[in-house]
Amino acid sequence: MNRSLLTLLIGILAVGCASSRLSDQERSKLDPQLAKLLSGEQVSESVLDASLRADGAKEYGVIIRSTDVQALRSAGIRIGSVLGNVITARVTLAELRTVVSLPTVRAVEIGSRNYPH
Repeated sequence: MNRSLLTLLIGILAVGCASSRLSDQERSKLDPQLAKLLSGEQVSESVLDASLRADGAKEYGVIIRSTDVQALRSAGIRIGSVLGNVITARVTLAELRTVVSLPTVRAVEIGSRNYPH
C-alpha cells in the first residue's frame, strides 16, 4: 500500500477513535459543524476558517466561551484574542478535543475570517 495512503487512513482512524470518546457533556459544548468535523464527517471548507500551520498541521479558527483563559493557555492552546469570556483561537482537531474537555469551557463555535468591504 502506498505510504501516503496508509498515513491518511491511520489519521482518519485516529480522528474517528478520538471522537468516539467524547462525553455527552463535551459534545454538547461543540458547534454542530465542529462536532461533525471531530467525528470524521465531511464538512464544507467554506463553512470553516481552516489553514495550515508551518509544520503542515491543519488548524481551525474557533470562538471559545470560557471563564478561564489561563487554563486554555496551560493546555497549549494558541489564543488570538480575549474579550471577557469570549476567546478566539486556532486549534487542530486534537487541540479541539482538549478544549472541550476543560471544565471551564462552556462552548466552542466556528470562527470566521472577516474582511473589510
